[in-house]
Amino acid sequence: MPQEAIVCYQRAVQTRPNNAIALGNLASTYYERGQLDLAILHYKQAIACDQRFLEAYNNLGNALKDVGRVDEAIQCYNQCLTLQPNHPQALTNLGNIYMEWNMVAAAASYYKATLSVTTGLSAPFNNLAVIYKQQGNYVEAISCYNEVLRIDPLAADGLVNRGNTYKEIGRVTEAIQDYIRAINIRPNMAEAHANLASAYKDR
Repeated sequence: MPQEAIVCYQRAVQTRPNNAIALGNLASTYYERGQLDLAILHYKQAIACDQRFLEAYNNLGNALKDVGRVDEAIQCYNQCLTLQPNHPQALTNLGNIYMEWNMVAAAASYYKATLSVTTGLSAPFNNLAVIYKQQGNYVEAISCYNEVLRIDPLAADGLVNRGNTYKEIGRVTEAIQDYIRAINIRPNMAEAHANLASAYKDR
């Protein structure tokens, strides 16, 4: 199926070489197949055709980051934000980079900026929860996990993460409830089973 999509997008580009959307879609198909060099090439071509193509900048940033060209990825995300300052994916992607670099304050500011412009993404809440937990701010961490679960009540990972936080502050009964809910959602989740066993021992 992806090969057929590639052929179709290539034909569209041959017919109209300046078709930024077709180039962007072709690049995304290469990206999904793990052909990152071709994805990068075609995202750049899409941007050359339309210098205001937000998603091409963001997706190019993702591809560049995946091949280890992080400084260039940051430039792409920043270009995306220059064109649209409240672009949630670019904000989150920058937060993720700073989190990987252990620049926690910068990461938190990008995650908070993401949350100020969108309500439907759970990842920034999850990432902020990790930061709060590292800082020992368990109340804020639990609050963020609550938001993750409000957005996606079936997020087994969110339940396990909140359960782990409860367990760390001695609220073992609530931790057990979260682990059981996670197991009901995802019965083969080894981490939930192991953490549940540990919580029962601690009770």
